[in-house]
Amino acid sequence: MNQQFLVKFVKFGLVGGGVALFDAACFWLALKLFHNSVIARTVSVLLAITLSWLINRRFTFHITATPLSWQEWLRFALSQFPGACTNALVSVIAFHYVPYAQNNPWLSVACGSAAGLTINFLMANFFVFKRPPSQP
Repeated sequence: MNQQFLVKFVKFGLVGGGVALFDAACFWLALKLFHNSVIARTVSVLLAITLSWLINRRFTFHITATPLSWQEWLRFALSQFPGACTNALVSVIAFHYVPYAQNNPWLSVACGSAAGLTINFLMANFFVFKRPPSQP
């Protein structure tokens, strides 16, 4: 694994941590505004996906030459779904089969988050923000 790939992975994780806090704050605020958890969660997720896309595009993957596009946003949003599913699955498996996690549910969430982060990064790196091969 090369150093540049590892740096991108760490940056992606840092962005994800910050966006998770933003998502929680948006959910809380939207819940106060709309008094409906489904609407509030929809709003917070859409805002979080958008912020994650914008920051990762610039900070993690250094995409500046191409203009923002809704197609790229949609590709990013859809690419994160397998990671979300992996996160949920690993969290549940860890909770049920790792004895320490049964008494410390945060550990099952951490395991799921690590697995989801890895899948989300790989999807973003290879399918959303991939660079065309260098011309000789």
